[in-house]
Amino acid sequence: MAYLNFTVDSALLQELGERLVGKPHIALAELVKNSYDADAHDVVIELAPGKDRIAVIDDGHGMTFEEFRDFWMRIGTVHKREKRVSKYLQRRMTGSKGVGRLAVQFLASELKIVTVSREKRGKWLEAGVNWNEAVQAGDLIDARVFYRELTSPPPFEHGTSIILSGLKHEWAEEEIQGLAEEIWWLQPPFRSTSSLAPQDRFEIEFQSPQREFEEVFEKQIQAIMSIWTARFVGKNEGGQVTLLLEFAGEQSQMYTYRIADLPHNDGQFDEKKNLHDGDFEVRIFKLRYRQPHGIKVDDAREYFWKYGGIHVYDGGFRLPFYGTPDNDWVKIEYEHSHRRFVSDLLPKEFQARYAETERLRYLPTLGRVFAVVNVNTSREPNLDIMITRDRLADSVAFDDLVGMVRYAFHVYAFEEARRQFERKQKEAAVEPTSLKLERVEQVLDRYESQIPEHVYQDLREGIQEATAAATTQQDFLLEQMELLGPLATAGISALAYQHELRKQFVLIQDIIGEIENISAVAPELRQSLNSLAQDLSSWLERAQATNALFDYLADAENTKAKHHLRAVSVLEEVKRQTRFLARGIEVDLSEVDEDLWLPKASFAEWSAIFQNVFTNAFTAMLDSERRLLKASSRTNDSLRQVLIQDTGVGVDLEEAEKLFEPFERRLELSPSRQALGYGGTGLGLTIVRLLANRIGCKVKFVEPSEGFSTAFSIEWRVK
Repeated sequence: MAYLNFTVDSALLQELGERLVGKPHIALAELVKNSYDADAHDVVIELAPGKDRIAVIDDGHGMTFEEFRDFWMRIGTVHKREKRVSKYLQRRMTGSKGVGRLAVQFLASELKIVTVSREKRGKWLEAGVNWNEAVQAGDLIDARVFYRELTSPPPFEHGTSIILSGLKHEWAEEEIQGLAEEIWWLQPPFRSTSSLAPQDRFEIEFQSPQREFEEVFEKQIQAIMSIWTARFVGKNEGGQVTLLLEFAGEQSQMYTYRIADLPHNDGQFDEKKNLHDGDFEVRIFKLRYRQPHGIKVDDAREYFWKYGGIHVYDGGFRLPFYGTPDNDWVKIEYEHSHRRFVSDLLPKEFQARYAETERLRYLPTLGRVFAVVNVNTSREPNLDIMITRDRLADSVAFDDLVGMVRYAFHVYAFEEARRQFERKQKEAAVEPTSLKLERVEQVLDRYESQIPEHVYQDLREGIQEATAAATTQQDFLLEQMELLGPLATAGISALAYQHELRKQFVLIQDIIGEIENISAVAPELRQSLNSLAQDLSSWLERAQATNALFDYLADAENTKAKHHLRAVSVLEEVKRQTRFLARGIEVDLSEVDEDLWLPKASFAEWSAIFQNVFTNAFTAMLDSERRLLKASSRTNDSLRQVLIQDTGVGVDLEEAEKLFEPFERRLELSPSRQALGYGGTGLGLTIVRLLANRIGCKVKFVEPSEGFSTAFSIEWRVK
C-alpha cells in the first residue's frame, strides 16, 4: 500500500487573506490588535496613500527569531487561544485563529518587518515578503520569506515595525472611520496614561499627510465619550458648589448648594475641617439599543465595565483605588440597588416640586457612568492622601467630597424622573380611538365618488361599527378611571396613616415601659398598672397587625418593579398581612406547588388581589362552625390555576358574576360584625378583576370541592 501527502496551493495565502477580512480597514485593524497583544503601550499608524505606504510601529515585546519562525511563519497556529493572556501585561488576547497576519497581503504587495525582542538584547530581525511571488510559488511550503538577523544597534529599544508598500486599495474618509470603529475599544478614555495601570496603557496615534484623515480618525476613536445622554459638571469654590446639568439636546440647568448644608456638617463650614475646592464631571450613558457612530452595544458595555466608574485625580495624578464599576465609593450603586426614593441630601422644598415623580429611582448604575473628580491635596489642608498613595484618608473633607458628588447625582435623578414623568403624561394624552375612526370616516366620505358603491357601503358600516365599539370601550375605561381615582387617593391617605401610626406605636411602647417602671417601685399599684400595661400591649399588637395590611404599599419597589413571583411566597406574606382579620380562621397553603410562578406583575398588585379574596373569605366564615381557608394550585398543560376555597356561607354561581360589579354586596353584616372591622364598600372584587385583567389572568367563582362552600379561581396560561 502506498501513501500520498496533502499539498497546499500557495494561492491559499491570497484566498485566506481576502476571505478573512474582506475590507482594508479591517485588515489594518488586525495589525493594531497584534500590537496590543504584544504588550505595546504606544502604536503609531502611518498612512500615506500618496506615497504608496502604510506603517504600523509599536513598542511591544517584539519577536525573537524562534517566535518569528514558529508563530508568525506558521499558518493557523493557536498559541494566542492557548495562552489567552499576553506575555508580560496579562492582557486578554484579541486574536485566536492564527491567520490574522495574512490580512497584510490583502493590503499591499510587499511587506517589511523589523522586530526587536525585549528578551534577546544584541540581536534583532529584519524580514520581508513579496506577496505576488509567494502566491505564485505553487505549493504553500515553497512560498518564501526573506530574513536576516542583525547584531548592529537596533533602530529602537524593543517592538515591531511593519511597513507595507504597493498598496492595493484606495483609502478615503469612510475607511479611516471604519478603522477607528474596529480598534477604539483598545484605547482607554484617559489622555494622560502615566497614571494608568500598565496593562491599561495603550495609546493609538494616527498620522497622515491628509489632515482630514487624522480628524476623522480622532473623532471616531473618541466617539464613545460623546454619546452620553446626560452630563453634569460641578465646581466647589470656598464651600459653594455650582452645578451645571445638561441632557443631550437640551439646554443646561444651573444649581447651587453649599458644603455646609450637607447633613454631616449641620449647616456649619469650618475652615480647618471642610473641603474648600475641587471639581468633577460626570457623563451618563444609555447602553441599550443601537448606538451612534457605529459603536456596538456589547463593546460599549465591556468598555465601561473596564474603564467606567467615578475616578479621582489628585493634582492630575489618578488615584488607582477609585474608578471601577464595582468600587461604589460615592454609594450611588448602593442607593440604586436599594431602590431609594427620597434623598437625604436635597432640601425638602426642592424635593416637594418632584412629589409626583419617582425621584431617586432614576439613579444610574456605575456600569454606565464615566466620571472624573479632581482635587489637590497639596492645596487642600483638610484632605490627606494615604501613605500608599492610592486613596484619600477618611476625614470630614473626604465626607464633603463624597457628599458633593452624591448631591449632583441626586439632582440628576430627580430631573430625569421629572423628564420621564412628563414624557409619560404626553404619551397618555393621546387622541381617543373613536375620534381617529371618525376622521377615517370623513376621508372615506370625501372619496365616495371614486369608490364602488358596494365597497363604500361595506367600509362605512365597518368603520361605524368600530367607532361604536371604541366609544363603548372608551366610556368603560372612563368609568374605571373615575373609580380608581378615589381608590388611589385612599391609598395615598393609607400610606400617610401607616407612617403616622408607626410613630405612635413607638410612643405607646415607651408608655408601656414607663408603666412597668412605675409598677416596680409602687407595689400598691402593681396589679392595676400591670393590667393596664397588658391591655395596652394587646391593643398595640392588634394595631400593628392591622397596620401590616399596608406594608406592601410602603415600599416603592413593591409598587413599581414587576417580576415573576413565587405563588407560595406571596400567599405566605398575605397570610401574615391579614392575620388580625382571620381571628382564629385556619389558613392552609400546603397544597400550593412550591415551583408555581405567578404571571409577571408587581408585588403590590398580587398582594391587593389575594388580600381582597382572603378578606371576603374571612367575612363569609364569621358564623361558620368549621372555619378553614385553603389555597391550592393546579397545572394542566399550559394552564395554571390558584384556587382559594372557604367554608363560609357560599356563593350562588348563577349570580356570582354580578359580584364583580362596583358596590355590589350580597352579604349583610350586623353592626357588631362591622364593628370588628369586617365588611367594605363592595369594591374588592371589582379591584381584583381590574388587576387580574391587567396581569393577564381570568378570575371567577367555580364549583367548590367537597367540604367547601365557595371556590375562587385565578387562571392564566404560560407561553
